[in-house]
Amino acid sequence: MSTWLPPGAASPGPALAGGGADRRPAARGISFADLGAALPDFAIAATFVITWVAPTALGDLMVTRLLMVMLLEFIVVHSSAFMGTVVVSDGPRGAKAVAILGLGALYSLFAGAFSLAFHSWWPILAFWALTLNRLLGVLIGQAPEGREKAAVMAGWGIGAASYLGFTFLTLFIPIPRLGITPEVVSAQHFTSSGIWIDQPWRVMAFGTLYFFTIACTELFAGRMFAKPAP
Repeated sequence: MSTWLPPGAASPGPALAGGGADRRPAARGISFADLGAALPDFAIAATFVITWVAPTALGDLMVTRLLMVMLLEFIVVHSSAFMGTVVVSDGPRGAKAVAILGLGALYSLFAGAFSLAFHSWWPILAFWALTLNRLLGVLIGQAPEGREKAAVMAGWGIGAASYLGFTFLTLFIPIPRLGITPEVVSAQHFTSSGIWIDQPWRVMAFGTLYFFTIACTELFAGRMFAKPAP
């Protein structure tokens, strides 16, 4: 049976006519929170590019430090998923603070091992800076209310997949050394061996691809997790 509509009235869409509802995500542009979460990762990616092209432009040992950043990021990818889940949980603030400090202390032990190896506090400071960067979207309320946990888990999944994927990609494909000459490698005074030590330009390519991907993910995360239109 047809439904009579007054002149000028809009016909109901297919979803409404069938008793359902249009559950498409609401239109949403890039917000200041999206920009705030993405900019640090764009900056880190740019640091890798600059060091790859001009290794001493930001410091004589920048190649070594960026190699350390990628080692620490492996720890951060794991720790940030647990910390982010605690941050968005429904527990009391005091309990959440204790849990975050406990997790931070646990993972700081791994960063501390790097500090002992390099006889410097820099790896521990870098670990906490990277952790704050990874949790920034959660802390500034980037995800819509009610979608925080989904955003944390999606961020962890994308981060882990990007880290592993770009690790293997940059290990096996030809990568240009650009400005990282044998003299630059020698000046780093590496005390161990391995492909990242012998060919650190692969780490520069890895860091560039990884942080650029994370930055793009953060930039469009608001759209990804926008609530469906009512």
